[in-house]
This record gives sequence, C-alpha cells and structure tokens, in this order.
Amino acid sequence: MFPMAGATIMTSPPNFDHSSWPIARYRMPDRVPDDLAQESIAEFDALLARNERFVLIMHGPDMPQNSKLFLRLYREWFKRNRAAQQRLCAGAVRVEPDDRRRASLTVKAISLLNKAFLPYPYRVVANNSAAVTQAQAWLTE
Repeated sequence: MFPMAGATIMTSPPNFDHSSWPIARYRMPDRVPDDLAQESIAEFDALLARNERFVLIMHGPDMPQNSKLFLRLYREWFKRNRAAQQRLCAGAVRVEPDDRRRASLTVKAISLLNKAFLPYPYRVVANNSAAVTQAQAWLTE
C-alpha cells in the first residue's frame, strides 16, 4: 500500500524534539515500518530515562496506520511503564487544528480519562500556542 500524498512515513528516529525541555514534542508518523518499530519504542524509553518531570506535546496522526508491530510494542511499553509515566509526565497535549477532528479526539480523550486508562492529564488544543500555555501550567502545578 502506498502512502497518501503528504503522509509521513518514519524513515528513522528521532521523532522526539527535546530542545524545549521539559516540554518534549513528538511527531507521530503516519506509518512505522516493522524494521523501525523497536528503534521508535527506544525513543519513548529515552524520554523516561531522563527521570525528570516533563510535558509531551504531540502532533500528527492519533496513531500510525499499517504499523501492527509498532502498535503492539507501544501498548506493551505503555502498560510496562505506566507508573513511570504517572510520576514523570505532568500531562500530554495533542495539537489538532481541524475543528471536527479536534472534537473527535477530545471525546476519545474524555473516554480514556474516564476509564482511568491514561496515567496523566490529556488535552486536545487547536494550536501550538495553546499547547505551550497548557504545558507551562502543568509544569508549575
């Protein structure tokens, strides 16, 4: 299957940007090839290995498509590292400029929070400015 025009296929990590630490940015690729799945999960390990409180600002798709191995490894990683995420991640903010998609992602986030699935606060906002404002508020709590 060929990617859609404008789609981002992970060619190699990093997908994280730590240049504004303790705000970390993550660009979710549209697809993670199997041969890069483990390397991508290692980026999440490195984030927690810093052992410092942070906020994650996410861009891109909710989850990559046609990335079965990555999704399995990510679910395993998420469960295995739940306590560390709860301790270190002050919150996660997804930037979604499209109103309809943002509303859909917000409903999904509320559902996940109500099920106590997420170990940290989670918000969906329209732009980077709102994401940074929310990140800074969480970091000062």
